[in-house]
Amino acid sequence: MKKAISLALAALALAVVAAPETQANEWGWRGDVYQRLSGHAIIVEDLDAAGNTTSTINGIAKGKRGSAQVTAVLVYESPSIFDDPRCPAEFPIGGNVFRFEWGETYNDGSLLAGYVPEVQALCTDGIETVADLTGLISGGTGRFEGASGTWRIEASSPTANTNTTGTITVELE
Repeated sequence: MKKAISLALAALALAVVAAPETQANEWGWRGDVYQRLSGHAIIVEDLDAAGNTTSTINGIAKGKRGSAQVTAVLVYESPSIFDDPRCPAEFPIGGNVFRFEWGETYNDGSLLAGYVPEVQALCTDGIETVADLTGLISGGTGRFEGASGTWRIEASSPTANTNTTGTITVELE
């Protein structure tokens, strides 16, 4: 009986390892990343010489691909464009996001990072601020060595505090 179970487990292990569509690299990342985010946005510089605000975001991401510490830098102008066409109707006031760079550090030491290549919008209704940002993967290490692709972060934060929640979706190439 033990021999049969061992044989079955060995066959299953071989089937998983031998399936070519599931092996991306020697670390074994297969497919995409989808995680829930929670953390805090901290204003580092409120209104620089150009009138922009710089914030750092620190948090945790959990989901497909494991858990990771998330760190990001966000440079934006305070939302002041009324009826911004980039914003959803329920959050009609927009501001430009000039820079957003993020990185994830996984428990095994692997890193994954991304950035926005162009100006995007930060939107608010005066009570809650939302962002739906997209960008490019700038690389990774460990199990994400050589990673490239695209990402999307959908996040929200009450205007009155620093709590931030959302999702990150990464499509690896």
